[in-house]
Amino acid sequence: MVENKMAGNAHRCVALISGSKVKNIDDVIDSMVAEGTGLTRPQALAYFEKLTQTIESFVKEGHTVITPLVRVQPSITGIFTDTDDSFDSSRHHIHIRSNSGLRLRALETDIKLKKIVTTREMPILRTFKDIVSGEKNLIITGKGVGVITGKALKFDLSDEKQGIFFTTSGHPRQSIRAQVYSLIKNTEVHFIIPELQQGDYSIIIKKLSRYKTRLLEGMLPYTLRM
Repeated sequence: MVENKMAGNAHRCVALISGSKVKNIDDVIDSMVAEGTGLTRPQALAYFEKLTQTIESFVKEGHTVITPLVRVQPSITGIFTDTDDSFDSSRHHIHIRSNSGLRLRALETDIKLKKIVTTREMPILRTFKDIVSGEKNLIITGKGVGVITGKALKFDLSDEKQGIFFTTSGHPRQSIRAQVYSLIKNTEVHFIIPELQQGDYSIIIKKLSRYKTRLLEGMLPYTLRM
């Protein structure tokens, strides 16, 4: 539980989800090919890739894709001057938005909860703002400026194991560290976004605990698109 700064009553709190691990595509494939499933790893990877490519092709054609797991929909943001105006990449942007399908929404009443007391040192990432585009929790502009707000974010810049790291579903076991920072505070970090390939990214802040006995990690609860 953390204090809700938006509430008028200072004693109101909100809950944060605490997962023991972050699962990536390798973990999904490992589970799919577990003993007794009858699937080989190449088969599982091929099925996943074919499903991904099919959904990508539908979305690229402008379709909304609805599956039991997820709903994916392309959208356009920006103002058009009149009905004769056309798409202009300097004024308009295409975004791919997704939300839970029926199977995931059904889990909302099925998940068993357990209260965990977390350390106040754990970094909590609440928002990411891409300064170039002005978007929050949505897209990344490579080599642009990023701002993360939250709680207990401060880390030791001189330690390469600490800092802001970008991970992608394409290479989940690899991470790219942001190298240039202009502000590092407990509540806010300003930094230069590293050069990245196109794809979906997660942002993680890593820092040592107060007595330097363990490495703490906090993840932004949004997937960002490059």
